[in-house]
Amino acid sequence: MSQPLEERGRRLPFAFASLDPRVRRDVVYLEASDTAQTFGILYRPPDREPRTVVYLMHPRGEFTRHYVVPGLTARGYAVFGQNSRYLNNDTDMVHERILLDIAAGMRWLRGQGFERVVLLGNSGGGSLLAFYQSQASRLPGERLASTPSGEPIDLASEQMPPGDLYIAVAAHLGEGRFMLNVLDPSVTNESDPASYDPRWDMYNPDNGYRPFPEASSYDPAWLAEYRQRQRERSLRLDAIAREYLAEHAYFRGELRSDRYAALPAATRSLVARRARLGRYMVIYRTLANPAYLDPSIDPSRRPLGSIFSPGDPIIGNYGYGGLARVMTPRGWLSTWSGTSSQADLPETIAHVKVPTLIVFADGDCDIFPAEQQEILEKSGAADKSLVTLEWADHYLNPVGEDGRRLPDPRERLLDLIVPWIEERIGPP
Repeated sequence: MSQPLEERGRRLPFAFASLDPRVRRDVVYLEASDTAQTFGILYRPPDREPRTVVYLMHPRGEFTRHYVVPGLTARGYAVFGQNSRYLNNDTDMVHERILLDIAAGMRWLRGQGFERVVLLGNSGGGSLLAFYQSQASRLPGERLASTPSGEPIDLASEQMPPGDLYIAVAAHLGEGRFMLNVLDPSVTNESDPASYDPRWDMYNPDNGYRPFPEASSYDPAWLAEYRQRQRERSLRLDAIAREYLAEHAYFRGELRSDRYAALPAATRSLVARRARLGRYMVIYRTLANPAYLDPSIDPSRRPLGSIFSPGDPIIGNYGYGGLARVMTPRGWLSTWSGTSSQADLPETIAHVKVPTLIVFADGDCDIFPAEQQEILEKSGAADKSLVTLEWADHYLNPVGEDGRRLPDPRERLLDLIVPWIEERIGPP
């Protein structure tokens, strides 16, 4: 039921290649409470009406054709893959607003008569769905009322049906926490992408770097200071974001004030333009995690490198595109800031009380064993467990010859999660 290995490289990494044509597919268009539009696809088995649906969403990734669909529908489950309002573009992503998209999808599923919803958080969906569940499970008055940028978000009056089970598959700690590990701390001036402090450059041979694909070796004391300087850079970017927001708020206030009409014409023009100006942050060099090149850091079965760069991560660190390269200030603070984002999985999962399963792919270049242990330890569920998919990469492809000798990791995933689900809520 899984996608043939030889076909996966020609498709989106999370997408299935083929599906039983008898599987029923309904394209669903949804409107969130703030009128934002999203869509999803509901897949149902050909010969039964399941009571259980598995729900998927990624903050920006295309999850309507997720690779679990063929296998789960073959086992009798319905699957709903919904895309967020920020599909393929996180420049202005506000995580708190995605919760409104999920709530719309969850309300629709409950309205279709599904009795049980399994939240399957894959990759960035792990932190996103835990964020949703942590808010949905609270009393309305205890939910978040604002985003990190200070914009109001009315979750108190939002109908937020919670999920019944939570599964995290190859899930990182949140986009902000992920960014905290990959920010290049050798940047000394955010306005100069070439600015450089060689003492804190992981790509400097003096610090232990070796030409890829040779493994690098970084001193633990240097690494500890490196991590602290990554945090300092994140705080510096937070300060820039808040400065831009404060500047915008000031001129908007001036434009609306009683004194605006008395200002000279040239000043009024300046104030009006600045009040409407939306500033962007350009954030360079965001692929600099020493664990990519030093396998002794949080050891696992991962190969060297990152899914975000071809070959040596230095290419992704300096090249076009890149994680969080262009962001609005509010998007940075809500999504990619490891020091401001509220979608921090170790924090939110403490409020996820439903049975929780964490699945770690131990050949994943970008997600590490200590992170998975942290999720388990911080989980607020009484029924929680951590299992490992051996020799599987981030997209659940086999890693190396050892991985190819084992059954397909995507089939192994289904063999793990389906019995786990049924032990807790019964058959589909």
